[in-house]
Amino acid sequence: MDDKEELIKCLEEKINMGKKAVERLNNMDKVEGAEKLVRKFMQEIRFLEKVRSTGALKKEHLQSTNLIHLNAILDYLLAAKDPIHVLKPFKHKNSRLEVDIVSKGGSQWIKVIARNARALTLISKGNGEYGQKSVIDQANSYLQCAINHPHMYRPPEIVFHFAYGIEIPLAEKLENKGIVVGGEKMPGMDSFDEDLNGSETDDDSLTDGLFRPETSNIPELNRIDPEINLLNLDVSTLLAYVTNMTNGQAHFVYKEPLLTTQAEWERSRPVKPVLDQLFADKELLVCKTAYENFMNIIDVIGGPNEIIRAEELMKRARIVDDVPRGRIIERLNLGGKIKDRSRVVFATGENLESITVTANEGFVRAARMQGIECMVFIHEPRSLSELKEKNATRL
Repeated sequence: MDDKEELIKCLEEKINMGKKAVERLNNMDKVEGAEKLVRKFMQEIRFLEKVRSTGALKKEHLQSTNLIHLNAILDYLLAAKDPIHVLKPFKHKNSRLEVDIVSKGGSQWIKVIARNARALTLISKGNGEYGQKSVIDQANSYLQCAINHPHMYRPPEIVFHFAYGIEIPLAEKLENKGIVVGGEKMPGMDSFDEDLNGSETDDDSLTDGLFRPETSNIPELNRIDPEINLLNLDVSTLLAYVTNMTNGQAHFVYKEPLLTTQAEWERSRPVKPVLDQLFADKELLVCKTAYENFMNIIDVIGGPNEIIRAEELMKRARIVDDVPRGRIIERLNLGGKIKDRSRVVFATGENLESITVTANEGFVRAARMQGIECMVFIHEPRSLSELKEKNATRL
């Protein structure tokens, strides 16, 4: 009897929760899709009221209700900045993908997940039911769909909010893909095989930083919008393309630990083939600030072959005037990873509606922390190495 009374009490609580949610939604009539969310709440409420009227209440009825997930969507909708859609369908491949919340005027997509954190990890490691999609699968779908539905010529930022938390290894795996993870992060019982750790560097260094980008090697080429034909090349990319290290000379142990580490990466994950594939059928742009900085570095520490490659690369690229205006210049505060040179390079890329190709993930992440998403393709850094070979040990 006690168990039945407890079930009835839980049933009444869920019905009341649903009705209160509908009342809260009455003030959201300016958000497209709010009526659709109301209908979903009402559907669940009617189902529970029907169960109550029949007197055949079972524990499974409470477990199967979708009210918890719907309520989590509503909570996040009420907290979202400038929400414009809820339960918004987007065409994806031969089907459609329904985004829980479209916020920030259209520049952000939010998915709300209300599942046990351990279960999410197990499913992502292949221990779910047959055909069950993991959050990794869902992340891939969101990222691919966002490419085809850009806002202001950029794919929307993707946020996965975990109402009941997420284990840290899985959260890091999602973040490495470019997903912004919301919700409590908790220690996991195990980890994924991938190396998820990295550090940053100062992008003003003549030799790029000793870090592996969060996007890992190598960024997915299929995430680049095929409709964008302009590539804005950052100094870090120009250096990576012409260095001896990426042109068949990575079999060294250098006196400089940074170069030795980058050479190890290059032997296992060559950067230039990825850049060549990216550059194919695209117009290459280099703004004057990037060009002058690059040529200064080449003049100071470039080897003979690196100088030749730099000249050949500049013949392929179109040098354009800096366009130092817009939100990157106006809204990004200098300091830390936000350097003036990088602001000019990234702002020029945005104003020309191009994709900025860079190894400077420190800037991209710092800009994101200030609310600015940049349209970028990130690769691993490679420094000039030819002049360092004379004091290095060949493997």
